[in-house]
Amino acid sequence: MKKILFISWDGAETNYMEGLFLPIFNAIQAKSDYQFHVIQFSWSDPYKISKIKETASAYQISYQHLPVYKKPTNLIGSIYSLFKGRKFVESYIINNAIDIVMPRSVMPAFLVNKLRISGFKLVFDADGLPLEERIDFGGLKMNSRHYRFLKKQEDKILSHSDLVITRSKKSINIHAETIGGKSLEKFSRVINGRDVDFFKPNKEARKKIREELGVSAKDKLFVYCGSLGPQYCVEEMIEIFRQYYDKTKSGYFLVLTPNVNFMQERIPQELKKVILVKRINYQDVPAFLSAADIAFSLRIPRYSMRGVFPIKLAEYLLMGLPTITSKGIGDTEDLLKDAPGCFIFNHFSRKSMILVADFVEKSETFDKKKIRDFAEKNFSIEKSAKQYIKTLDKLV
Repeated sequence: MKKILFISWDGAETNYMEGLFLPIFNAIQAKSDYQFHVIQFSWSDPYKISKIKETASAYQISYQHLPVYKKPTNLIGSIYSLFKGRKFVESYIINNAIDIVMPRSVMPAFLVNKLRISGFKLVFDADGLPLEERIDFGGLKMNSRHYRFLKKQEDKILSHSDLVITRSKKSINIHAETIGGKSLEKFSRVINGRDVDFFKPNKEARKKIREELGVSAKDKLFVYCGSLGPQYCVEEMIEIFRQYYDKTKSGYFLVLTPNVNFMQERIPQELKKVILVKRINYQDVPAFLSAADIAFSLRIPRYSMRGVFPIKLAEYLLMGLPTITSKGIGDTEDLLKDAPGCFIFNHFSRKSMILVADFVEKSETFDKKKIRDFAEKNFSIEKSAKQYIKTLDKLV
């Protein structure tokens, strides 16, 4: 049995740990001799941490939470948190006879770069292009000390890792170029697989949720589910919905997000009664998606988005939902080349707004079972687990 220590750094609003990684690790454990341990740095509240612990325990995954300090500044507090956590991580690796250390993204990479012990294999989960994403959308300047410091840590771990995991082939090329175009064999792409038994349509839930929302059986219900910010194309989603609403004088747009205020501030006055914004628990997501007829999975196609695999895209398709997604996001176009019920929106073409209107109008004609079948084949947790295992087995 090989013991893997996964180290992550997550914000208070994300559910990547309980919703993505723990289920995938559970599937890997069921199909291999790998056993996962998790150390998560975050500033989540105690209730959320307790729920993650419950999920990890149910999967027989050892879980430890370490707090992230935010004072006197975010950067100083973060570095202090990592140095304080270093001794804990070193002791954990030794006491639990960890074979493989797997830091996810740049901050855990910095911690691992500073470890004063050795004797383990190093697998870097590069995730996407997180530093470039902060330049594109987070205000980070490429010529700043902050960027140069973090980039140095990322470059170091890319060079020293035995394996590197990414979410797109495009990001493999970008990261490989960083280390001189060498060692391509140590890079692997894995998908963010989803639980096909959790994300499945439910007719009873559809009827119940639509009644609660005041949406009739005849109304077309658009949906977006997930975080919101400058990269998530709120204006484009509203415009696409508005086109349909202005033409038909019917329909609703349901936005499921932890960033409720961000969305409400951007809804035009004349659409406030038909754009519904709710914050829901993760466990309720499939029920609300069951109520929908068409979904949005849009991102602004900046440079950093070449490294992304849109998690919600897999969820929508497993729910059998016709989906509008963006051109230029990770390997999306390649992954969806044979997908039924998908429209790839070109943000740089005026014609795309006309074509997407046609897609919306005919969305009810798509076979939802075929959409779900495609997603089961291509975006399941089982497929993701196989990709991870194939990658990890390179270390043997």
